[in-house]
Amino acid sequence: MHPTRLLPLPIAFVAAALLVTACGTSDEASDAGQSASPHASASPTPSETAPEPSATPPSSSGTAKPKPQPEPSRPPGAQKSVRGLVSAGGAAKGPLDKAATPLADAAAIKKYAATLATSLRAPFTTEATRLLEHVPAGERLYAQTVFDGCESPEPATITARGSGNDVVLDVQQPKGTTTQCLVAERSVALLSVDQGVG
Repeated sequence: MHPTRLLPLPIAFVAAALLVTACGTSDEASDAGQSASPHASASPTPSETAPEPSATPPSSSGTAKPKPQPEPSRPPGAQKSVRGLVSAGGAAKGPLDKAATPLADAAAIKKYAATLATSLRAPFTTEATRLLEHVPAGERLYAQTVFDGCESPEPATITARGSGNDVVLDVQQPKGTTTQCLVAERSVALLSVDQGVG
């Protein structure tokens, strides 16, 4: 049996001190183990929780859609002119109007209707009253007898032009047919026109 050699006390003390310094104390070791644990409850920093900004711009199919462009000849939000055409058989009496008559209110409609043949009065009054409610701001409703014939013109062909201080309504006459009519119809055009015309 060989006798055990013990290191001198100062060398043993220095070796123990180096070992503790290299490994840390038992408290430090337990702290280091907790921070490395996947169940650590440390609060994340703001940079860890904030989502990264998107590198691509928002899609055009998102909620912000481009607004439709207004018609070039009208300011945004303006309504289209109202128009109508009333025809009745047996109403072709007297000459056609040379200029349009402004219809500012119900009294003006009634006054103009009185100049028409009996068969035209009621349908004209009904249509003019309906259209008057939809005249865009800055426009005025006008009426004019525009055509006598066997067929009624198309309302879409009604146009207005200024003639001195008057407004004149024109309508494209329908193409003639071989059908012979016994009683000609008279047509009254209704159109809202900008107050600056005429």
